[in-house]
Amino acid sequence: MRKMLSIVLLALIVLAAGCTEKATTNVQLSGNGELKVAAGEDTFAVEFYKEIAKGEGNVLFSPYSIHTALAMTYEGVRGRTAGEMRSILHLPEDRSERLSGFRKLITDLNPQNGPYSLETANALWIQKDHPLKKSYVSIIKKYYLGTAEELDFSGDPEKAADTINRWTEEHTHGKIKDLVSPDSVRNSRFVLTNAVYMSGRWVHPFEPELTANETFHTPSGDITVEMMHTAGVFNYTEVGGVQVLELPYRGGRVSMVVFLPRGVDGYRKLDGNMSVDYILDALGSMKPENVSVSIPKFEMSTEYKLKETLRRMGMVDAFTEGADFSGMSDERLFISDVIHKAYIKVAENGTEAAAATAVIGYASAPVITREPKFIEFRADHPFAFIIVDKETKEILFMGRLVNPGE
Repeated sequence: MRKMLSIVLLALIVLAAGCTEKATTNVQLSGNGELKVAAGEDTFAVEFYKEIAKGEGNVLFSPYSIHTALAMTYEGVRGRTAGEMRSILHLPEDRSERLSGFRKLITDLNPQNGPYSLETANALWIQKDHPLKKSYVSIIKKYYLGTAEELDFSGDPEKAADTINRWTEEHTHGKIKDLVSPDSVRNSRFVLTNAVYMSGRWVHPFEPELTANETFHTPSGDITVEMMHTAGVFNYTEVGGVQVLELPYRGGRVSMVVFLPRGVDGYRKLDGNMSVDYILDALGSMKPENVSVSIPKFEMSTEYKLKETLRRMGMVDAFTEGADFSGMSDERLFISDVIHKAYIKVAENGTEAAAATAVIGYASAPVITREPKFIEFRADHPFAFIIVDKETKEILFMGRLVNPGE
């Protein structure tokens, strides 16, 4: 079975630094919340991408995962802390739109018996004997479909970390381990975790017998990669000299969209031009074309500690001892750090064992019989990509492949 696997997990660790505000969990649900939440997440996605893409090398993250975990935190903050978080997350100010929107998105992203597997999970881990407000816990359960469990972070941090890490492995199908350490949670009052797992089969599969060892051009020099090939009718466009190709997954709702600039260093200009409007314009201008596709097999894992990135984006107060978490606790709390791990594997065969299989001995690219008017989409140099829910335009994953060998 030909699959793409994506696994993402995020942990948000909150410490005690000893303020109250009444909160209610009953809201009038709004029918417009889903699209507003998705639009806000997309804006956050691009702003976050532009921040972490300033560095060198590969980039991979799930804006859905980070955005959801921080939104769950936002439900318990007040005052200036809330204002800063709402601003960088681009959350709807209307509470009913926000809560109904998240519940609808989370429900829709967990299809039962669909042609692809997309699973999300949220969990709230609370320090034993330091309960959070029932109204806050109720919001996490009712609208974010999360679970809540007490752990003894201070008395038995090893067991607490092990419990969270076992949850991590379960909800990422064993792909992400050791998310937190005993030392990272030892003084925590609560930890929020969000996990995303995706496995999808291509509509247009890449035939293994066409895969060959070929050159991929990186800024630091050429490397040899396993290049996959296929040809067919794909949604395609060009925007400002960038080739844009949709690689759909079976079921029609979720697709990978690849942005291929010209030249080895073209990704830098692409990063600068990236915006929500740019992405939506590309998606909206696509039309079916005959395309010959060459793209490398790649497997990528990343880990980010996001505190400084989020501070640079404007979320400052939540990381200070003056933060206002009065919506969830009477204690003074603040965020210690936000840890994000991501993994993706793109190949003809979705299993890890098959990813190690290579076709050896090809000296040149395989020949694909095709009509003369096929557009050539050859991703043999750095490119950006997103995985998007086509119904809501929500960006689930976003990344940049600079070097498949890293």
